[in-house]
Amino acid sequence: MNFSTVDCMKKYALNKIDTHTHTYFSFDASENHNSPERMCEKACEKGLDAIIFTDHVEINSEVEHNFPPLDRAACRKQCEEARKLYNGRLDVYIGAEFGQITHYPEYAKEAAAEGNFDYIIGSVHNTKGEQDPYYMDFSKVTYKEILYMLDKYFDEYLQMTYAPFVDQCAHLTYPVRYIKAAGIDIDITRWDEKITEIMKSIISHGKTYELNSVYVRKKTELPEEYLLLKYRSLGGKKIRLGSDAHFTDHVASGFDRAYELINKVYKGEIK
Repeated sequence: MNFSTVDCMKKYALNKIDTHTHTYFSFDASENHNSPERMCEKACEKGLDAIIFTDHVEINSEVEHNFPPLDRAACRKQCEEARKLYNGRLDVYIGAEFGQITHYPEYAKEAAAEGNFDYIIGSVHNTKGEQDPYYMDFSKVTYKEILYMLDKYFDEYLQMTYAPFVDQCAHLTYPVRYIKAAGIDIDITRWDEKITEIMKSIISHGKTYELNSVYVRKKTELPEEYLLLKYRSLGGKKIRLGSDAHFTDHVASGFDRAYELINKVYKGEIK
């Protein structure tokens, strides 16, 4: 964890920093035209004060060679060039999104130490031995299998929150967005106890809870208000918005509505 970065986050208003963005160095955005420089220009157009580049470091994939690994040297070089170019207009941080940390914890720990990242967000895109919901055909998955998948997902997410190098915990509803998009109704309260445990861990370990605004962009009804209300009831106050942008135009996308939701739940206590 880069304590200097975490501390300086306090100076940015919620809707003035995008903490979760991907450039074309991420394997799932490699064919897009979203260079660090273009992403910075869009951030300035959106009126942001800062942006954090969090390109994918999929821990299981890097070990198992499922997808191309992040070219850390080339990515850092272009991000640093963008930071210099936009100095005085936009604060630029070079971070990473670490996925599936619990699959290979020692590799993840070493990657975090060697990467010299300003900020690391942790996520779970697929549970061990299972497919990423993004690629799943839910017409071929039974409801019982979905419940089992979510049981595993929340268990692994909880373990991810323990990682000392993770600064921000990303999109808690990740698999739910694809399940609901497939027209399958899921009552998230079924995992109320596990979600409570996850949020208590986020709070006790001093990490930040991410409200991922992709639910606004994709117009998917997700239980974000329910989760925010729970987080607030447990004393959670560290929240950041992340667009999860994989395209230049998606920087800060959905921030207005997501910011309104936070104000609704927190009654203006968090700016």
